[in-house]
Amino acid sequence: MSGGGWTGDPGSDGGVWTPGASESAASPRTPAPGSPGASTGSGNRGDGGGGNGDGNGGGDGDGEVPSEKFSWLRIGPKSPEFDALQPDHVYDLIQRHNCDRAQRQYDVKGSERRAEAPATWNLLKGLIGICFAVQGNEGGWKTAIESYREVRGITTGDCKYQAGYDLLKQVGSFLLEHPDGKVEFGEAPTGPGSAACPYRVTDLYFPIGNVDEAAPGDIVEVHGTWPSEVRHVFLDGKKQDVRPLSEGDEDKACCHKGITLFEVPQNLQPGTEVKKITLAGDGFELTAPRGFTVKAP
Repeated sequence: MSGGGWTGDPGSDGGVWTPGASESAASPRTPAPGSPGASTGSGNRGDGGGGNGDGNGGGDGDGEVPSEKFSWLRIGPKSPEFDALQPDHVYDLIQRHNCDRAQRQYDVKGSERRAEAPATWNLLKGLIGICFAVQGNEGGWKTAIESYREVRGITTGDCKYQAGYDLLKQVGSFLLEHPDGKVEFGEAPTGPGSAACPYRVTDLYFPIGNVDEAAPGDIVEVHGTWPSEVRHVFLDGKKQDVRPLSEGDEDKACCHKGITLFEVPQNLQPGTEVKKITLAGDGFELTAPRGFTVKAP
């Protein structure tokens, strides 16, 4: 797994972090008090002095240190950079282990605006805490537990929220039950179906006033989520070039809630029904939910 600051013995598929270890491990920076990665107690993951977060103290009592291995946060795919202060983009920063920048975005958002979606931002606060914790800042575990308590049971949200909730629930539940346990992280899941958000074309947008109709030369917008940049659009199997987005909007092309443009070919006759629209990129093809009819200019 990428990212620095791991302690323990990195395995072939990830690293190891023991939450109860000393806070002498190096950390990229010390977060400000009250921020997701900041420690507000003794460095243990709880509200008391070395307990399970409930103030009851103590370890597991059997002499063995329990351990659990989790997959890292699922790949989004990435949301456009223009969405920098939105939850989806902060999720991407955490997924890439960019803890410092994720925290900055969290702080810049401000408490008033975060209060508009408290569950989402509490979830992100906990994930930022985990991000800092695996880089050596023990206070992150406490933040993760506190945030898990805030969002526990709030499972309704978009795809990245649900993926983040799954990880926070796994880590938070384990640390509450095993305050002296060992947490291990492997790589993020890969392969078909492993992304937090499904790859699909969600909708088509035609020139104003048209419903599933477009004339030769018209520009059609395709919205959806894809794993990487869309290279070509196929209309009933015939390849069309992707049109560039307007200046300043280039970042919207990829990949979560992305936009792709294509021009209706000049040689299509009015009345032609385009039944299949396919987006293609490196190693993927996605089919739109519907086609369109060519109308006269």
